[in-house]
Amino acid sequence: MTKMRVFIADDHPVLRGGIKSVLCSLEGCEVAGEASTGTAALEGILSLKPDIAILDVSMPELNGTTVATRAVEALPGLKVIMLSMHAEPSYAIDAFRAGAMGYVLKDSSSDELLVALEKVRAGGKYASPAVSEGLFNDYVDMIKSDKKPSDPFDTLSEREKEVLRRIAQGLTSRDIADALFISVSTVKSHRNKIMKKLSVNDMASLVKIAIRKGLVT
Repeated sequence: MTKMRVFIADDHPVLRGGIKSVLCSLEGCEVAGEASTGTAALEGILSLKPDIAILDVSMPELNGTTVATRAVEALPGLKVIMLSMHAEPSYAIDAFRAGAMGYVLKDSSSDELLVALEKVRAGGKYASPAVSEGLFNDYVDMIKSDKKPSDPFDTLSEREKEVLRRIAQGLTSRDIADALFISVSTVKSHRNKIMKKLSVNDMASLVKIAIRKGLVT
């Protein structure tokens, strides 16, 4: 198996040391470098070109999402896992938008970090369970509040519906113009607008819609 080179960036030495210890115990894993600030992290990543970067969301000078954005832009093959104390979906969304493939809470176990590492290494995405639940709930709420696409027929004006009804009855443009006291050109204009709104291009389709909507039998 190809050796996995990982860069660690966190401004807390104890946490950074703990992550390093976990990674060093993992077969086939090498800690390529580490940093305590965002600026140092970005410089180190661009210089060492690791396979995976584990970044703290909140760091001095540059935050994790900014580092992720710039690093992924410069190194498209780089995979990023964000570490955060925030379980709110908005933080995770910002991280994923920045190019991260994983989002792990800082109070997670070392086993969870390893799971995230393996999943991201394989090209998948990972988020801590509490974060995943929040993302899922927000997504469901968005779906439930999203309005269903309106029926194109409902976009027709009452005059257009009347013209459509008479077209479906087989009346000519002259007949419709005389019945509605409008010009033939106005009838043709209404017909063109109706066809455009209903996304049809032939009279047979117009008649079918008129029948389906109960304008004619």
